[in-house]
Amino acid sequence: MTTRRTFLLKVVPAVAAVTVLGSNAVAADCSAASNTVAKALNYVPDTKTVDAKKFPKHTNTQTCANCLQLDTDGTCKMMKACGKVADNGWCQSWVQDPKKPKA
Repeated sequence: MTTRRTFLLKVVPAVAAVTVLGSNAVAADCSAASNTVAKALNYVPDTKTVDAKKFPKHTNTQTCANCLQLDTDGTCKMMKACGKVADNGWCQSWVQDPKKPKA
């Protein structure tokens, strides 16, 4: 189970890295194991591959396409340095967008 402390210890440095890199960062593959931001947020390009034991509250209807963090250009607010994320992707910062129905 992910605790708030564990989440913050992983996400805060990742968000700080994105902030430092800013818009000058080269778009990277979010699914790459070497991408520290994606790794810290446990991003997967396919929501159906999420580890159910690690994230018991996850459902397959939770996707980047219906997440509040997704910008209109297809990039994630949490992972700007990655470029576009997969519509069917998922990460632990997923929040339901009230304007978008679940898939």
